[in-house]
Amino acid sequence: MSAQSPERILWTERPSFWNWWPRLLIGDLSLALIGALWWTGQSRWIAPAAALAAVAYLSAAAARWGVRYTLSDQRVIARTGLLSKRVDEVEISDIRNIVLEQSFFDRLCGIGSVGIASAGGDGIEVRFEGIKNADALKERVRQARLGAAKRPAAEAGGNE
Repeated sequence: MSAQSPERILWTERPSFWNWWPRLLIGDLSLALIGALWWTGQSRWIAPAAALAAVAYLSAAAARWGVRYTLSDQRVIARTGLLSKRVDEVEISDIRNIVLEQSFFDRLCGIGSVGIASAGGDGIEVRFEGIKNADALKERVRQARLGAAKRPAAEAGGNE
């Protein structure tokens, strides 16, 4: 009887800030507004514009902080949420399909999404969105899957 080997983390990352570009744009526009208000002497509106910028930037940071993607030698995991939590995972040995998606804008920004489906599911079960070098991540998942396919044969040989 052999013990299960400890899980090794192969990759972990948070999504790119590009996922929240509308919030960041609102923050940037608010900062531009602050400059225009200061320039024109409309100082009474600077504090509300600064508050809007702070809320926009902080909400983007909190949204990003609430997402963590992990690839280990045993499973892929997408954790989302700060106050509430959702965890989607698929065992590496169960992966049947890996999908890379990149819009034109994603390609310009160097990001993309990787979707993972298992034999037991009807579609994409785990999605890593807004990842830098998404094509390299897709290949890492594929290599992990190939490694998991070889592992049981090697472990079975030692259990005679």
